[in-house]
Amino acid sequence: MTVAVKVASGENAARALVREAAALRTMPPGGIRVLHTADNVYCPAPWAWLVTPWADGPTTWDACKKLRDTTEGGRAEARCAAVELCMAVGRLHTAGWVHGDLRPHHAVHTTAGVRLLSCTGASRIGNAVSATYLGGLVHLLSPRLAAALEPTAASVMLDPDDEIYTLAAGLWWAATTTWPLAYADAGLDSSTMSALALRRAIATAKIPLAKAAGHPWPEFLAPLTAAMAQPPGSRPSALQLADQLKAVPLT
Repeated sequence: MTVAVKVASGENAARALVREAAALRTMPPGGIRVLHTADNVYCPAPWAWLVTPWADGPTTWDACKKLRDTTEGGRAEARCAAVELCMAVGRLHTAGWVHGDLRPHHAVHTTAGVRLLSCTGASRIGNAVSATYLGGLVHLLSPRLAAALEPTAASVMLDPDDEIYTLAAGLWWAATTTWPLAYADAGLDSSTMSALALRRAIATAKIPLAKAAGHPWPEFLAPLTAAMAQPPGSRPSALQLADQLKAVPLT
């Protein structure tokens, strides 16, 4: 068997890896099962390690490469990968879990189905996340979750609705290599801003979504834009988004 070994040193990193191991042991099928762990987060030099089976296959980001390169067959591969990821996230949500850090590099398309990586932020729906949780990749955060991560906010509980936004935003990024928000239209240069400043700007909900019209396959981006544009409570489920993407024509 080929395995992955993840090692963390330092108190914060070790505690995060312990949380990930605990989540992987109880998350529904579709995650990566734990083979072995060792942790000691109370000694003077805290450390932890985790062994899981290797997930063999392309990530969602890799599966969209031909689309980004406008290579033949790229649309079919990207649409298939997007649908598979949406269905995997839908099954996770149906089972009462949220991943917490969805991005196209954290999903591997194996022969046994999609395997989700980097589950440090995963939690049961309705449970408060760790105080150190920062929401994952800031460019993919929903405005509501970005606001909830402010230090003055109450404890954060992840909601599938916010994860649908992140799912759509991540697929936009994988398909285009561009961020799903039109920072320049809001007078912002995201490349010069800190993660904290970006998160606070996103939390205002005043940054417009990027336009699909300028990309080679706007029909694929349209359901993603629509999902992000909807207010919380009105977004499609991950399984509904999968159905919408299935219906996107390849030509």
